[in-house]
Amino acid sequence: MSITHPQTYPHPDYEAAHQQTYERAPRHPITPIPLPPGVGQTDFDSAISEFISIAGEESVFVKEGLSDYIDPYDVHEHDPSQRKLPSAAVCPDSTDQLSSVLRVANKYKIPLWHFSRGKNLGYGGPAPRVNGSVALDLHKLDKIIEVNDEYHYAVVEPGVTFIQLYEYCVEHKKKVWPSTPSLGWGSVIGNTVDRGMGFGMNYAHHQCVAGIEVMLPDGDVVRTGQWGISSSPSAFLSKFTFGPSLEGLFFQSNLGVVTKMSLWLTPQPQAYMCCSFSMPLFTDLEVMVDVFGEMKRNGTVQSCVWFTSLIETLCILGRREDYWTGEGPVPDWRLEELRQETGFGHWYARWGLYGPKRIVEAQFEEIKSVLARRAPTGTIAGNLYAHPGEDGRLDATTVPDQDGQMFVGIPSLWSLPLINWPISKEKKDGKAAHGDYAPVIPSNGKLLMEWMEVSKPICEANGVELMADFFMHERHVVLMNMFTWDQTDKTQKEKMERLYYGLYEEAKKRGYGMYRGHVNHMDLIAHLNDFNNHAYNRFVEKIKDAIDPNGILGPGKQGIWPNRFRHLRETQEKRFD
Repeated sequence: MSITHPQTYPHPDYEAAHQQTYERAPRHPITPIPLPPGVGQTDFDSAISEFISIAGEESVFVKEGLSDYIDPYDVHEHDPSQRKLPSAAVCPDSTDQLSSVLRVANKYKIPLWHFSRGKNLGYGGPAPRVNGSVALDLHKLDKIIEVNDEYHYAVVEPGVTFIQLYEYCVEHKKKVWPSTPSLGWGSVIGNTVDRGMGFGMNYAHHQCVAGIEVMLPDGDVVRTGQWGISSSPSAFLSKFTFGPSLEGLFFQSNLGVVTKMSLWLTPQPQAYMCCSFSMPLFTDLEVMVDVFGEMKRNGTVQSCVWFTSLIETLCILGRREDYWTGEGPVPDWRLEELRQETGFGHWYARWGLYGPKRIVEAQFEEIKSVLARRAPTGTIAGNLYAHPGEDGRLDATTVPDQDGQMFVGIPSLWSLPLINWPISKEKKDGKAAHGDYAPVIPSNGKLLMEWMEVSKPICEANGVELMADFFMHERHVVLMNMFTWDQTDKTQKEKMERLYYGLYEEAKKRGYGMYRGHVNHMDLIAHLNDFNNHAYNRFVEKIKDAIDPNGILGPGKQGIWPNRFRHLRETQEKRFD
C-alpha cells in the first residue's frame, strides 16, 4: 500500500494546479479513516490485499495517500461527522484489472466510488457519497483508441484528458477541433457522462456520443448502439440502435463503469469568427436571452452561446479587493462605476461561427442585422480568422488566445484564477474554494431575469456577489450560480451552505431541476423528481437492484440507492434559523 501519491499529470502547470488544489498536506488530517458500512476490519484488510495483488502496491492508497480523494472545497472538512472520506483508493490500469477489482468488491461487499479524473470540482470532486467507500480511480485507463478525421470522431478511455486528446490531434495532424470545457485537466469521458459542456459546435458533449463500452457491476461488458455489432462500420457514426437505447442509462449513473466512449468532433473549418455582444444594464439580460434564444432555435447561431456577467469578467482580471475595499460584496453603485470605467457590458454573450468563410461572413451579417433591430443599445464585435485557400483548414493555434482557446478546441487552465476573487493578497494562508448551484431554466428572458433578481439578494445576504453565467441551448439554459470563498474561514463556509439551500428553495418553488449536484446534496436534488411518488427514482433503483445486487457501485450517486444502502438516503431539507 502507498501513502505517497505519484504525479498525476505530465504537464508541470497542470500538476502544480492539481497539487495546489488538493494540498498534499491537508489542514484537517484524513483521520480517522472510516470502514465501509457493514464491512468488518478483517474483510476490509483482505479486500485491500487482493486489490494490491491485482493493481500493484503502488496503485492502492491508504491514510495520507488519500489526500487526492477528498473534496478539496469541503465545507464540512472541520467536522468529522459530516465529512465525506474514502477508506482506500485503487487505480486499475486496464479493463482486466477493473474486472478483477469489481470481483473483489462483490466478494467482500465493498462499496466503490468510481470517477475518471476527480475534477468535478464544486460538486465534491472525487469524494464519495457513502463514507468509507473505496475510491475507484480510472485515470490510468488513458488510451486514445482512435481519432478519425474522415468522419470526425474520437474513441477514448476514461483517463484521457482534454489536453491529452488535443495534443494527440495536433501531433497526428488530425483535421478536427475537439470540444473542450474551460479547464483542460478533466476527463473527456468523465465530463461527458456528467453532461458537461464545451464552447464550440459540438459543445453539448453527451449529445455527441454514439457507441460506448460499459463494464457492469458484475464485470460483464456491454457495447451500445451499432457498436454492439462486432463488425459494424457504423459503430461510432450512428446513434440508431435496434431496440432500446442504453447510453443514457450510464450518464450520471451508478449502473456501470464506462470504459470506452466515442465522441463526435468538429471538422477543422476553413474559417472561424470570434463573436461577442454586450449590453450595459442589468435588466438588458431579458432582451438578450430572447433574441439569442430565437437565433439558436432557428439555426442562425449553431454553436454554444455563453453568457457571462460583469462580476465574472472582473474576477478573471483581479480580486474583489482590487475593486472594492469596503465590507461585504461589491455594491451596485460601485459596479456601475466599474462598468463605466472599464467600458465593459453588464452582460456578455460569446459564441463562435465555423465553416466556409463566405457562410461565416453571411451568418455574422444576419446576426448583426437582428441585433440592431431587437437590441439596439448593445455592442457587437466579430473577429474573422480564415485559411486563404477555399479548401484549406484553419490552424487553431493561429487564433490569438483572447479570441480562441476553448472556442477553437485548445484546452487551458485559463479560468482557474477566478476562484481567488475573495482571497486577500495579504492573507498568505488563504485557500480559494468554489461551489455552484446549477438549475436548468427555460430559455426565456423574463424567467432568467426573475432568477437573477431572486438569487442576487440571497447571494449578497451570504457575503458574495451574484456571480452568474450560463450556457444557452436551443430551448433551455444551464445556469451556474457560482460562489467563491476562503476555505480557511469557518464562517464563510457556513454562509455558503446557507446560500446553497436558499437557492434550492427558490428553484424548488419554480420546478427547476439541477444540471449537477454536490455529493452532499444528491438526495435533495433527486427528491425533486416527485411525479407519481418519485416514479423515476423507483424505476432506476429497480434496475440498480437487478444488475448490482450487492450495491457495490456508487451507492447514492445522483440519489439512486441500492437496496442494501437505501437506509442511508437523506431527504430532509435543511432549515436555518
